[in-house]
Amino acid sequence: MVTTAKPGPHPLNLVITGEAEVWAEALKQIVGPQWVQPHCVANDRELLEVVQSGDADAVVLDDEAKRGLDVLQVLRMLRRLDDILPVVILTRRRDRRWLESALNLAVFSVVVKPLALEELLQQISRMMVRLDRTLREDR
Repeated sequence: MVTTAKPGPHPLNLVITGEAEVWAEALKQIVGPQWVQPHCVANDRELLEVVQSGDADAVVLDDEAKRGLDVLQVLRMLRRLDDILPVVILTRRRDRRWLESALNLAVFSVVVKPLALEELLQQISRMMVRLDRTLREDR
């Protein structure tokens, strides 16, 4: 008799930068590693490589993380690689022109810093719901 294993749930591969990195371990413990796998990246090049490889399901992008490029430039580059990847931007900025630019680049959401764990969990939940809906529509 041949038995086939059902594929288990695919965890959300969440790429995180900057301030969100402090919550990586808490995310694994609270949400569970079977649901979320946070991956910290050291720089823009590493972030782009992970997205280009297809290993990222979502990104939390801190605009104050040490990088050579402005966060909107990084978002433009991400959009060239994946136009539907959910990207949450962490920022202290509140000016309208900047927020409009982020929205025009199809940012999933903008979270004003400092980042609370509860807010990060809420954003992850929203991203998971959207990704699940997208996957069901594609079937």
